[in-house]
Amino acid sequence: MVKRTTDLGGLSRKLSAILATTVMLSLGTQANEVYVEQVGSGSTINITQDGTDNRIGDVGTPAYIGSGTNTVTIDQIGSTNVLDMVVNGAGTDVIVTTTGNDNTQTINCGTTQSAGCSGSYIKQDVTGDSNTVTQDLGSGANHTSEITVTGDSNAVTHTSTATGITSANITVSGNTNTVAVTQSGTLNKSVTVTSTGDSNNINITQSD
Repeated sequence: MVKRTTDLGGLSRKLSAILATTVMLSLGTQANEVYVEQVGSGSTINITQDGTDNRIGDVGTPAYIGSGTNTVTIDQIGSTNVLDMVVNGAGTDVIVTTTGNDNTQTINCGTTQSAGCSGSYIKQDVTGDSNTVTQDLGSGANHTSEITVTGDSNAVTHTSTATGITSANITVSGNTNTVAVTQSGTLNKSVTVTSTGDSNNINITQSD
């Protein structure tokens, strides 16, 4: 496990970063790695991994929290789960709970280390195997997003570049489903998707 923490405000700022990694070994050496770079004040990061070959972030593109008052809680239980994360902006909460194997998740909030993503709430709850969940939220005003996946081999994507008040609530229960929600423009937007069953293909675009 690799931890990297940067606080621009000095030691006087309070930063609670708890990274707990449990490495389970079988016949050979197994990787269970965390890469974190925290910049700013008032952040609380709790990351728990239980299994083999779990990874959060990448050596070339490490998980990045950013400045502002952020609360990030990530829980990966299983084997070979991956999470690449960029979080920016003020008041951003990210809650991820993963139970299963071979799941891939990406969370972008602001999309770059210099961009913002104010007022966001991102929640990803994945139970199952081989699921891909991607949040790509731009630097807009107020994004609220909740994605819940139960099943195997599902692909769920929420992309938002909207500058108004936007929300997306996506629930998928089943296997081999594809759900994509794209929001853009200046007007307020809200979408709720509930997919039950197998092999559904849902594509929703909201724009103005």
